[in-house]
Amino acid sequence: MTPLPIRRARAATLLSAALTGALLLSATPAAAKPAPATSLDAVFTATAKSYGVPRDLLVAVGYGETRLIDHDGLPSQDNGYGIMHLASNPRNHSLELAAQLTGLDQATLKSDARANVKGAAAVLRSYADKAGLTAADRARTAAWFSAVAEYAGASSDSTAKLYADYVYQVVQQGVTVRTVGGIVTTAPDKVRPELGRFAKIQMAGEQSTAAKPLSAPQGVAALAAPVPQYPGAHWVPANGGNYAAGRSAAITTVVIHVMQGSYAGAISWFQNPSAGVSAHYLVRSSDGDITQMVREEDTAYHARSANSYGIGIEHEGFIDNPSWFTDAMYRSSANLTRYLCDKWGIPKSRTNIKGHSEMPGNDHTDPGPNWNWNYYMSLVTAGGSGVTPGGSPTDFNGDGKDDIVTFNLANLNDAYVATSTGSAFAGTSVKWNDFFGLTGEKLLTGDFNGDNKDDIITFTGGTLGDVYVGLSTGTGFLGGAKWHDWFAPGAEVPAVGDVDGDGKDDIITFTHDSLGDVYVALSTGTGFGAGVKWHEFFAPAAEFPAVGDFNGDGKDDIVTFTQGAATAADVYVALSNGTSFGAGVKWHDLFAVGAEKPRVGDFNGDGKDDIVTFTCNADADVYAALSNGAGFVGTTVKWNDFFCIAGEFPYTGDYNGDGKDDIIVFSKAATNDVFVGLSTGTGFLGGTKWHDFFGLNGEVTL
Repeated sequence: MTPLPIRRARAATLLSAALTGALLLSATPAAAKPAPATSLDAVFTATAKSYGVPRDLLVAVGYGETRLIDHDGLPSQDNGYGIMHLASNPRNHSLELAAQLTGLDQATLKSDARANVKGAAAVLRSYADKAGLTAADRARTAAWFSAVAEYAGASSDSTAKLYADYVYQVVQQGVTVRTVGGIVTTAPDKVRPELGRFAKIQMAGEQSTAAKPLSAPQGVAALAAPVPQYPGAHWVPANGGNYAAGRSAAITTVVIHVMQGSYAGAISWFQNPSAGVSAHYLVRSSDGDITQMVREEDTAYHARSANSYGIGIEHEGFIDNPSWFTDAMYRSSANLTRYLCDKWGIPKSRTNIKGHSEMPGNDHTDPGPNWNWNYYMSLVTAGGSGVTPGGSPTDFNGDGKDDIVTFNLANLNDAYVATSTGSAFAGTSVKWNDFFGLTGEKLLTGDFNGDNKDDIITFTGGTLGDVYVGLSTGTGFLGGAKWHDWFAPGAEVPAVGDVDGDGKDDIITFTHDSLGDVYVALSTGTGFGAGVKWHEFFAPAAEFPAVGDFNGDGKDDIVTFTQGAATAADVYVALSNGTSFGAGVKWHDLFAVGAEKPRVGDFNGDGKDDIVTFTCNADADVYAALSNGAGFVGTTVKWNDFFCIAGEFPYTGDYNGDGKDDIIVFSKAATNDVFVGLSTGTGFLGGTKWHDFFGLNGEVTL
């Protein structure tokens, strides 16, 4: 990517950040460029009013493009300028259009923040007029989706939709940003965008592209690998002129890049035939979403002389602004790198996992000094799995109603609980344990001693592989006691369930690699027995494993969601016989596509666990498929049409104690609210706020 020099005087400092959502940034102006007399917040307000553009939408466009940092007028990798990224390239001429509409020269639009905002507002308004929006339409933020999509200057409708979806996610979450022009704030707005013609446009990468014969590195004809090759990714092919078929050398290196731009912008740029560049994978800042654009066996143009032997991973953002490097992106990228290393036999070391700036013959500086190599490599080599739990019971006081818990990690390591009353969660700062669960450990819940009160458990992972349990007394958790000294090491994915049906929850671990082994350690009530292999190939790398009693026999089984594109989003179940898991059998052939978030629970109360998936995007849909004991029934059965937007964390549990599991979402970001959608047995009711301050940014909530 085009390098941007680091400006120490204006390096943005992250003050507070969620994995996604509202961010508070600090940028100190250079002495030679004083802050404008009018605050940037006021500029957005006045400009939006002048051009009839929703003010918070205008802010969201700029935030999505640059985090409202102008980079001293220097261009992005696709030649975009200023905080609003007015672009000038063969597919996007928003800079030229802004000059035409405002009468301002391009140099001013590039370098002056107020002019840049004015130009963007003028362009957006022209796109709204082109789309036929009336004055009444323009007053509704929801009506601007098509105008925002056009602002992307994307190479395809699917990429334009991806761009607009993210802008609306920013609107929904709200932002507070400290810029050189002062603080800019927008309040969360749960607006539902009116997609118009984009309702029929498939999201970028939802459908796999058919493979075609390509030349193998040794010149032997071979069928190209199905795409996407990393199952959790989208497939959006780069323009054929931006990469070469096959390779001239063996794959030995993973190369870490920073885009110097936005996720949707980079996808569009790699589709542009004039770009002359590409990468194999791209990772989004806000949630770690991954898009593959070049097959691993082909040569992407990303590192000059290292192209022939390197696999390139681009990361959204700019090297001089560390706020782009979220924990979600680090973890998602580390999982991808670990997968690539395992697949291609690449050592998981800094000798073979390098930055763009470290490759021979390059003059680039990415990923730059703000990239945390120590943390990243710790995730690659010693755990840090980005796989979240698919569900675990949380009835801590044994009253038949699931409660909520949050672990604050960091330097405090406290556990707070809010118990359910059946219609709300009571308690904001009720500490149940003052030292449990360190940063990087994997936290879950379950009834490990069989007293009908759920306990807490932590898996250290890494090279220790210890397991600690904090038993519930009904009003608190006892101190952590070691129940196992070697289980779920490294990056394995642990889970909890009563797999032998004795009333005590056991522990399960998925190696989650090319071996796909599954180990179980049964609970004795005071510890866990030896780890025993119960399955030798289930839930390999990039799939999403979970546990539940899917046939209703009282013994928990295992499930995996392949999470591929629409043609490869299968669900497999392996039933427990009490001493092992049977063969994996496909129970559904289209569920939890791509980056959706699958969960498990008994949603109709028939004693058999079902599956649910949250789109967690601007659509915020929730789909369920019910178990009949031998399969999951329902492909596009929507149980709720607005629950869990991007950046929020969904989960499941029986929160009103009626025997039917409900859905819950922790909003995180600026609000830290908790919403519950109760199950009727055939759908989930609209989300109702059950708590208004629980589960802060960076905490683990269950």
